[in-house]
Amino acid sequence: MLITSAIVAGGVAGLASLPHCAAMCGPVAAFAGRDGRTTGLYLSGRFASYATTGALAGGFGGLAVGWLEAPLAQALLSWVLGLGLALTAWRLWRPTRGGLVQLRTKPSAPAGGRASLRATGLGLLTGVLPCGALAAALLLAAGSGDAASGALTMLAFALASAPALFGAGTLAAWLRRSGLTTRRVLAVALALGAVVLMLRPIDALRGEPTQCHGAQQGSRS
Repeated sequence: MLITSAIVAGGVAGLASLPHCAAMCGPVAAFAGRDGRTTGLYLSGRFASYATTGALAGGFGGLAVGWLEAPLAQALLSWVLGLGLALTAWRLWRPTRGGLVQLRTKPSAPAGGRASLRATGLGLLTGVLPCGALAAALLLAAGSGDAASGALTMLAFALASAPALFGAGTLAAWLRRSGLTTRRVLAVALALGAVVLMLRPIDALRGEPTQCHGAQQGSRS
């Protein structure tokens, strides 16, 4: 019964966070989504990351949640990802042989190549990004009572919110194969995502709660 409650709680939280996840992590999924395979690898890494952090939160409670939300570590990770998105946006925007044509002729690496590795790595890192919705889900996992229930809570959260990210990755893969105008649309989306990733850690570094609807929901519950 406890496990069922954990799964339901995580799933409901994930569904409620769909718009938030699309806006906040959609650009990261687009960054990873060079094709359907890499989008799937990104989501697999995300599932593994969320299940692991959920197990830590469920097994060690508030102590683990505090450690997983170390502001400086989250800020450095967020800034590095933001820089990666910004550089990719710049390459997509430039109508030069070294930019757009190169991306077009090398849309993705083989299954064991850099694109697959990057997608999986990005998925694994999302479990420790500064995010109010993620923090609220981790609190649910911490209150579940044990590591297994905490892992299931976060896995249910990740699965329920995955459609938004799968859609972002699939759309990005299509835009990469399209003409200059649509690639520039993707470049703008990635640039906006880079700005979000650069700004997200600032509140946490100031000692303030992450300002997004997920954090507000967590503070009211």
